[in-house]
Amino acid sequence: MITRTAPGKLFVAGEYAVLEPGCPAVLVAVDRYATVTVTAINGPTALSSDRAGELVLPRRPSSQSLGGRPNRPTNEPHVESDVEAAKSGSFSYVLSAVRVVERLVAERGMPTCCFHLSISTDLAAPDGRKLGLGSSGAVTVATCDALARFYRLRLGREELYRLAMLATLAVAPDASGGDVAASVFGGWLLYCAPDRQSVASLADGGGIAAALDAPWRGLTLQPLPAPVAAHLEVGWTGEPAATTDQVRRLLDGRYRAAHHRTFLNVSTDCVSTLVYWLTHGDVTRMQEQIRCARHVLGALDRQMSLGWMTPRLRALCAAADAIGAAAKPSGAGGGDCGIALLRRDQQHQVAELHDRWKREGVQPLDLRVHPTEQDLT
Repeated sequence: MITRTAPGKLFVAGEYAVLEPGCPAVLVAVDRYATVTVTAINGPTALSSDRAGELVLPRRPSSQSLGGRPNRPTNEPHVESDVEAAKSGSFSYVLSAVRVVERLVAERGMPTCCFHLSISTDLAAPDGRKLGLGSSGAVTVATCDALARFYRLRLGREELYRLAMLATLAVAPDASGGDVAASVFGGWLLYCAPDRQSVASLADGGGIAAALDAPWRGLTLQPLPAPVAAHLEVGWTGEPAATTDQVRRLLDGRYRAAHHRTFLNVSTDCVSTLVYWLTHGDVTRMQEQIRCARHVLGALDRQMSLGWMTPRLRALCAAADAIGAAAKPSGAGGGDCGIALLRRDQQHQVAELHDRWKREGVQPLDLRVHPTEQDLT
């Protein structure tokens, strides 16, 4: 039995701009998790989730074995195609991860096995509403990690990111992959998305192994030092946002928007300056860049009618401003979460911030930063 976990994420700055290959964003991993357990079985492979029920993948097992585990021939994949995975509803990312890992297994000349794969998460509210903590990315990463260990693949951390990113792109071709990166690397992370069309072509043309080894244009994965003098608070609006819809709205109109290149340049400057002050431990200057990021994204929202800033998110930011903190919506906006960055010497004001949030219908979330991961062993 193999069990692996992957943390959720929050965007700190760089949303929407990160969709452009090479444009930077800062993310932070948080201590809410997806947990995946893989167990070898004799029957047909089955997936189960604490939120989506069970799905059986009826493929004929063979008499071969790998370390005493039941196997199937490599020419009988659990998931026949990316289209099959993408149409599988709640299990789409999991099935895509199964497909990508088993393609790599086959490319390495190894047999595939029947297994039971179970998924549990604490990345949603008790009533099932999403919090905006990157549950799809965390589940994809945990699934790829668990299956890679189940099949005894030896992957470095960047290889795990690439594997999970390939699985993600098969379901959501426009995804930036920031949630995947944060789930793999943990901690604070500077991230630039690769050219996703080029990445998908690598896998389609040369296979998964070749895509893991090839250069990915635009990709940056840079763990950042934790800003020890900073304190991060997170508020949830209770209004789930549809990230895919928000992203599609921008992509559909970005080439018609005269201000798009300006937005990318200003966002890049803002994120780069944030990273500079983060690495130098100056929280006051970091707060200035959080406010800058909010204004940059607010201007984009007004120009393109993205619905990024909602009344409740605006109230979340105003409450933080009132106590001298710096706040902004996190992620695609339109609901979900917002963040507030405080100096450590402002921690006595956290209770006041929470009270202000609650009066506006914003629920404080008890979250901590998940530390930067060491390399896989």
